[in-house]
Amino acid sequence: MKIAIVIEKADMRGGQNRVIAELSRRLAVRHDVHLFCFEAADLAPEVTVHLLPCPLRHRPIMQEICIPLASRLAVKPEQFDVILAQGGNCPVANSTLVHISQVELAQVKRQAFAQQPDMPAWERTIRNRWQQTALRNEIRVVRKCRGAVMAVSEQLRRTLISDYGLAEDEVSATPNGVDHDRFSLQVRERYRHKLRTELGLDDKSFVVLFMGARWLEKGLDRLLSGVAMLPDRDVHVLVVGDGDPTSVAHLIPEHMTDHVHFTGLQPPEPYFAAADCFVFPTRCEGFGLVMAEAAACGLPLIVTPAGVGAELVEPGVSGYLLPQATDDAQERLIAKQIAAHLASLCGNRDAARQMGLAAREKSLRFTWDRQAELVEQVLTARFAR
Repeated sequence: MKIAIVIEKADMRGGQNRVIAELSRRLAVRHDVHLFCFEAADLAPEVTVHLLPCPLRHRPIMQEICIPLASRLAVKPEQFDVILAQGGNCPVANSTLVHISQVELAQVKRQAFAQQPDMPAWERTIRNRWQQTALRNEIRVVRKCRGAVMAVSEQLRRTLISDYGLAEDEVSATPNGVDHDRFSLQVRERYRHKLRTELGLDDKSFVVLFMGARWLEKGLDRLLSGVAMLPDRDVHVLVVGDGDPTSVAHLIPEHMTDHVHFTGLQPPEPYFAAADCFVFPTRCEGFGLVMAEAAACGLPLIVTPAGVGAELVEPGVSGYLLPQATDDAQERLIAKQIAAHLASLCGNRDAARQMGLAAREKSLRFTWDRQAELVEQVLTARFAR
């Protein structure tokens, strides 16, 4: 088959970028794969890359806004058997791989914008209007591609069925994968002592890891509110990823200011190695690569059921599941549960390590080869001549 894949950016750094880099590499073994994007790096040489024009391409929001029009102009449907969108980013697509529900994301975005008082009113208005446009685009493309709609987790598949009125056989789960050679138990031996020494942490310190950008969406405020409820223990929090520490400084109690470390964007393996557990109380997720990668490195998880969370966590065995919240009282309950789970893990390090090993076993079912097989099955059944 001749396959066109549309995405804003593809590389091996993570998120949708990584998914498409891994997927295109595998599809190109048996198919003629063309990638239409604004930026690309570290792709298989068999993948033909078509770079699209975009003003202010260094701004992710501009790429999101421009990709529907740019792909409509560049991708000629008569030249391809398959045109694979990512959600609603290509109006001429005949199939789509959905990475997150725009219905859920729109709700979280509204909350995020409302909690940024320094954001100019004009910017808040533009961002809210664009989010509604993105939602309409996704509804249009998903309904157009019935039968060739794929979701990156079973949880997201169920969400799409509910949100967009799809039948069970009109959307398939094609879960993302994990590189189990890169993310393994060996990272602990390789990096743990060195990074802890650099951070001034000794072996007795209990280290909690959060990793990700868009901190309100991913629930960093929930984690910090939970940590604030802990007694004065030797607990340290590593926050890895882009973000403004001043935006959450009010959540950190004075006695914990030296125990919360903001690192910026970093290679993930050393931080998985340095940590004793991974906390990711995300409000909205399609899959959550970082959860699966943390589990693959042997960390117990404290996560919500969003994305792949419920598939990785067997409560009390490989970690703990948190509920979602719709009001302030429920948010306080989540913070209390985070504090209780952290206290339990911190108080029993052997149990925490056993949970991490169980999480590793749960992660092994998710591989990039398996995702490519599932995607290829859907596309072949629908479009192979």
